[in-house]
Amino acid sequence: MEANSVTGQPHGAAVPATQAGRMRAAVDRAVAVGPGFLRGDIDADHMANTMVQAVRNYTEQEQAAGSDGVSRGAETQALQGVLTELMACGSGYLAGRYDAACVARTMTQIVHEFGPH
Repeated sequence: MEANSVTGQPHGAAVPATQAGRMRAAVDRAVAVGPGFLRGDIDADHMANTMVQAVRNYTEQEQAAGSDGVSRGAETQALQGVLTELMACGSGYLAGRYDAACVARTMTQIVHEFGPH
């Protein structure tokens, strides 16, 4: 199935109505790929690109929703920190500032915190 170029989700998939929902969806995109990366099934380039694209998709959804991007409330502020880490680690790896071990540490923590239990 082809993805929507704005949301990054399959065509017909609903974009969450709230900022927190869009943030959780972005984290979930990275978490969905994380276990495969941590098992060695997916390389660090793919993982880093997934991390960056998840945050970019969230940003595009916020703009489409007319949001000013300011996190309001404890949940969205906490999730903003996670999105910031995903972008910093993923883009840092892609720019050669971080190594695959850094990506692994970040994804280990995020999968542990946000993955299925």
